[in-house]
Amino acid sequence: MLSTKVETIADLMSIALQAEREAVRRYSGLAADMRAGGNDSAAALFERMVSEEQEHERLLLEWMARESITENPEISPIRWRDPSAAGRYDDEARNPHYSTPYRALAFAVNNEEIAFRFYTHVAAEANNENVRQYAEILAREELGHAALLRAERRLAYHAERKTGKDRARPDPTAIRNQADLLTIAIQIDRRLVQAMRKIDAELPRLEAMTREALKQIGNNEAALQQIFPQASDSAVTATGVDFSLLEFGDADSMAEKLARLGNFCDRCFVFYDAIVENTRDESVLHTAQRLASSALDRIGVLKQAG
Repeated sequence: MLSTKVETIADLMSIALQAEREAVRRYSGLAADMRAGGNDSAAALFERMVSEEQEHERLLLEWMARESITENPEISPIRWRDPSAAGRYDDEARNPHYSTPYRALAFAVNNEEIAFRFYTHVAAEANNENVRQYAEILAREELGHAALLRAERRLAYHAERKTGKDRARPDPTAIRNQADLLTIAIQIDRRLVQAMRKIDAELPRLEAMTREALKQIGNNEAALQQIFPQASDSAVTATGVDFSLLEFGDADSMAEKLARLGNFCDRCFVFYDAIVENTRDESVLHTAQRLASSALDRIGVLKQAG
């Protein structure tokens, strides 16, 4: 796992360069796989992402030249670590037979958000003020990249709905109001807590995440009763959320269990984020933003635990 304790600007910028180069390598491979599988629409999108990452690398090099920053040759190439127990979210984006522009963009957004969290942690942990400032700039850039990709993902989402593709994905348009969203969030967190309780005794550092989820359930239940006193679990169900990721096998290692939990939280983030992008209800928007932020925090906890 890449350390967020970065001591110099040269090291930080070298890491950023290696990250862009890895994105070019990975997206190039995915584009080739899509072409070979006859999925030209996904291939074209990955090819365009290659061009964008190459442009990001060029801009980084220009920035370094202006500031007389020399790349550190001792910074090793970065390799994306695939989850040991992949879920549909990642698998479908990379499978040439099932990938779509929406799935490819969701995959790309996820990676931009990982980079954003990395630079944010670097900034928070930096002892060097210049490193902190540069890390904050890089974090804002990654956040901007993610925002642009989300906008394109939203367009792809609507295009796929018109053609009837990807019906298996959780449907954020099923959320009619805040009561619907709170009801689904409560169902999701209850299932997550059930799964967490199966392993937090083996991994005590996850107990805090279990407590956080229980607190969120309580807060959401209180909010639901306040706005809709007659609400019940039967009001709406979390159809399309892949609860199978929370089912552990007897032979599953701890790493596999953590990866499955991480993939589940990834799926929840995509679901809540899609609601943020699609809703016109301000109360739904704010609740979905809070839930998406919580899902991101959980992903971070699980990655550190692994």
